[in-house]
Amino acid sequence: MFNLIRFAIICGIFYCVYRLVKWLVFAPRIEAHDQRERRASEIRSEDLIEDPFCHTYVPLSQAHKAIIDGQAVYFCSQQCCDKYLASDPKMKAREAL
Repeated sequence: MFNLIRFAIICGIFYCVYRLVKWLVFAPRIEAHDQRERRASEIRSEDLIEDPFCHTYVPLSQAHKAIIDGQAVYFCSQQCCDKYLASDPKMKAREAL
């Protein structure tokens, strides 16, 4: 009976040591993988906006923003913004960011 209890305690200790080693070795890899997945999903979920001048789609974070007649308008580049404003002389760009 005593040997069975000792065997159970030793197995419990080995199991705890195994779990500790597994957590120390594999946890950084799992966290790094989760961070890569999170970044990839953030990139995939970014909104695309259409440039009103050349009709190309650009990610919102990379778009050039201009406030025209009180509304935010997004362009793929500063050149498209300038061409868009030049195409209609009545339009005024209050602020180009």
